[in-house]
Amino acid sequence: MFGNDVSQAAREHALSEWPRECCGVVSAGVYHPVANVAADPLNAFEMPSGVWLDLAPEAVIHSHDGSTVKGEDGRARPRHPHHPSRADMQSQIAAGVPFGIISADGEAASDILWWGDHVLDEALIGRSFVPGVRDCYALVRAWYQQRRGVTLPDFARDDAWWTAGENMLVEHFRDAGFVLLDGQPPQPGDVFFSRAGSRVPSHSGVLDDNGLILHHLDGCLSCHDVPGRWRARITHWVRYAA
Repeated sequence: MFGNDVSQAAREHALSEWPRECCGVVSAGVYHPVANVAADPLNAFEMPSGVWLDLAPEAVIHSHDGSTVKGEDGRARPRHPHHPSRADMQSQIAAGVPFGIISADGEAASDILWWGDHVLDEALIGRSFVPGVRDCYALVRAWYQQRRGVTLPDFARDDAWWTAGENMLVEHFRDAGFVLLDGQPPQPGDVFFSRAGSRVPSHSGVLDDNGLILHHLDGCLSCHDVPGRWRARITHWVRYAA
């Protein structure tokens, strides 16, 4: 998104601050390190309020501690995953500029994972799955942007939100401008919700103009599929009506 100078400067900053989360902004195409004033800089970042007036950020970058720890199953996993948290998503949605994450482990730093509404312009087929960035709802948003010229609202969410008693799809589809279909046959542009090994609907996709559903499962590339394969698992069809 920005030049190599921005990436290199941000990665060096992430390593210099590790294991604390670093933060910085891109202004006029240049990366500017910023103090992390969060109460718990090992697990969160917060920038001084004056940054927005002083630097007019074009983008915000912060780091995650990518060193490994053992999970409950005994397997090694990153201390903080290489994708945005709910708080990260809330901050990006409120700011309205691209955000980026770098994972650092004290020895190496990853490339920047960018997210924001610019992801809506990426190809619909063949996307790799990244929670909160390129997931099933992000694909629905991208379809509506590219095929209908409609920017659906984004919603901050945790990875595997459905395991924590949430019912995000059912609770928010009206907020995104959709109404529930009541027995009508689905038409192109209609969105389905389904269970995918979960108690509540945790997966969504859209009926494309070619009669196939377009969806994105964790661990898979985004793709078209035959609607009949999902008929037994679909719990809702909704239609955009805003």
